[in-house]
Amino acid sequence: MTERRHRPRMRVDSVAFIVTKTGNPVACRIKDRSMDGARLFVDSVLGIPNQFRLVVQKTGEDCPVTVVWRGPQEIGVAFLDAHGVLVVTPSAFTKHAIEIPLGPDPRLSAPENQTERPASSAEREAWKARD
Repeated sequence: MTERRHRPRMRVDSVAFIVTKTGNPVACRIKDRSMDGARLFVDSVLGIPNQFRLVVQKTGEDCPVTVVWRGPQEIGVAFLDAHGVLVVTPSAFTKHAIEIPLGPDPRLSAPENQTERPASSAEREAWKARD
């Protein structure tokens, strides 16, 4: 399995609550977390919205989060800032320059002297007879 996280997660076992705009808080356990997100264990993922506040019981942390993946009893979340913007850490950026073409890529266009070939077998036969 390929590791897709930008930062390593540390194992924790903390009680937390999923707090939504409507409804009662849902108890969960934080199984592991990093600076960017966490893995939560819940009784059921049904009814849990894509964005909510995660309140850690022991520390009192209150973090807005967004769901990035769901399992039957697990949720992967990414931390958001106070304005609902995904928190991106510097390690998430590549250290290499990325070339972004501003126009059509000449490597993908067909040569000017190449003509379009027919697709059906009857058209191919007519094409061969034409040459």
